[in-house]
Amino acid sequence: MAMMDLVGNLVADLIWSILAIGFGYVLLRRQARGLAKLLGASGDRRLLIVLPDIQVQSGGTVGDYRRDGFVGNVVARREFEAAVALRDSLTDPLVRLVRPRTPIQPSGRIGATGPVEGTEFCPPSSSLAAASRAADPFAHLPSQVAGRSLVLIGGPVYNHLTALGFQHPAAQAVPEQEGGGGEWGLRVRTGPLHGQFFAGRNSAPDTEIATIQSFSTQAAGPRVTICAGSSDVATQASVTFLLANRRRIARKCRQRPYAFLLHVDIHSGQARLQTGIVEGQPFTHPAVICLRRLRMRSSAGPAQPHSRDLHHARITARSYRASPLPASDQSMMPVT
Repeated sequence: MAMMDLVGNLVADLIWSILAIGFGYVLLRRQARGLAKLLGASGDRRLLIVLPDIQVQSGGTVGDYRRDGFVGNVVARREFEAAVALRDSLTDPLVRLVRPRTPIQPSGRIGATGPVEGTEFCPPSSSLAAASRAADPFAHLPSQVAGRSLVLIGGPVYNHLTALGFQHPAAQAVPEQEGGGGEWGLRVRTGPLHGQFFAGRNSAPDTEIATIQSFSTQAAGPRVTICAGSSDVATQASVTFLLANRRRIARKCRQRPYAFLLHVDIHSGQARLQTGIVEGQPFTHPAVICLRRLRMRSSAGPAQPHSRDLHHARITARSYRASPLPASDQSMMPVT
């Protein structure tokens, strides 16, 4: 009798475990699909994650061991980790369990996974020259990026597609130097906040500025999402902010153009929301409901009380089969 009770308990535990795993899988899969839809993926359109194209010139290294330095494309480590975290969040949880490692091709491109067609470097500025002169730059993109919904990581200095994104009429805030030659920040160019300038560096001690912007290039067309900051730390914080708040953003913004302007602590990576804009209207507008504060645990400790604090979640990137990548702190918006 005792043996039968033991077997019955084991079977019951097994059934409940299977149900819990199934429920968790369905929940995670739904979250991944929701994020893909927010970024513009659909049945006939996939996503392309685009990293900055930083070119290292020859010059050798300091010391006597190696006289010839690395030459070619590099990406800042934090920007790469941000792309990995975003890609992981878009991948089916079962695929991540079965295939935890994704090989990187010799060109630096990461192949397709789920709604993501690939992760690659931005095309060189020479191939985007015609697009930059067009009224709608995203209607004249090279074939390798045209027709996809784009997630652009990094600022306009090394990610030339981000520069095109800021030129698009739907962009709601653009990088600008205060007074024409001062500090770099973001200038709002739409709605009641039109003309307001949000300073970045030097606005507060150890503070950088970052932005998340998303818009459709045309009606029912591909969507462009920009995650950029004045440093690689700020850019990574913008991606993490997007992932941590994706459900609220999807619920409040839907498929409308939106922009978030963030201040980022360079030591902790915590992002503080400065303002949010949806179709030109600030979140304080009656037609738009403000995002609630989201308290997340981070290595910096508990969040300090602030009505607009949205602290970043610590996202652990899965390991990738790749050689160590040179780090850079200069891959974002221009600095003086």
